[in-house]
Amino acid sequence: MNTNIRKIIICIAALLVAVATVVFIAQNPARIGSEPLFVRAALLSLVIVAALIAAYPFNPLFSGKPGTYAAAVCMPAIVPVLVYYFVLLPQQAGVGISAEQVTSEMITDSSSNGIIEVGFSYPIYTPALRVSNLELFTKQVNVFMRMTDANGEAALFRAVRTRIPGSSLSVESTVQGMLSESDGYEFIPLQIPPASSITTRVAFIISNLDNGSNFTDALSKATQAQFELRDPETGELLLEFPLNPI
Repeated sequence: MNTNIRKIIICIAALLVAVATVVFIAQNPARIGSEPLFVRAALLSLVIVAALIAAYPFNPLFSGKPGTYAAAVCMPAIVPVLVYYFVLLPQQAGVGISAEQVTSEMITDSSSNGIIEVGFSYPIYTPALRVSNLELFTKQVNVFMRMTDANGEAALFRAVRTRIPGSSLSVESTVQGMLSESDGYEFIPLQIPPASSITTRVAFIISNLDNGSNFTDALSKATQAQFELRDPETGELLLEFPLNPI
């Protein structure tokens, strides 16, 4: 095979590897954030090295010297990546998560006075939350809502789940199917990439109250209303923060 053709093939292949890896990293931040630091460093290093290999034919200083190019250009280029992942990032990382409520809304249907018909007449509360992960690795959290009335009685609601046990049709699975067709909703557990935030709506099915107005009244009369973020595996309370009225 002609040497020039071989160089072109290598250049194109390296460029495709760099682009594909960048797209994979950009589209899977939570998955990448779950990997060990050396895996994340290796992925970014792959992007840099592949891009430099693609640029090699256009660098006349190292023409015919691939070994020198690798030693003088490629290897030093990944040093900042190693410094970032193994020195700077651990120093900058915090502990835990933070969260706040952004909006407070219900799904309404004028024909049913604020009630969504999903087999049963239940109001669906869809607040938007901003959750930030301060740690080095992706964090998964379940979202709950707790209301406590003047008598000290608490009502606990869990947000709609991604995976619903059982195969039979339920209110939760119906709501999930309905909302999955709309942008801006996520189901628990939420996945927050390291050192970043997500803003999304979650859905609560208010199944132990009679109608939407009763839920609004109960919320306004509650002595305490809050969101709780819990570990999906252990149920440990990770954070609680106030719920803003509708």
